[in-house]
Amino acid sequence: MLPHPIPEPLLQKQIPELRNQRYYNIYQSGCERCLQQGLAGNDIKAVPLYSHNATYQSLFRKGWSSVSAQDIRLAKALGACHARHA
Repeated sequence: MLPHPIPEPLLQKQIPELRNQRYYNIYQSGCERCLQQGLAGNDIKAVPLYSHNATYQSLFRKGWSSVSAQDIRLAKALGACHARHA
């Protein structure tokens, strides 16, 4: 996984809930799943259900939404670069 483009302290300042490690992990899970879907060529517009807990789903959605098309292109380029050097 690519490092998040926003440094963790700034991210926690923007979304205070992320100071809680469990909530941060859920946010990261949203980022990772969105990136996986994007790399697989799937549509990333619809956020899948992560949990029926509104807080967890909200944090997952925020993580999912934090991944941009540029992040996906960069991950593809880095993946292709690593495959050539392996």
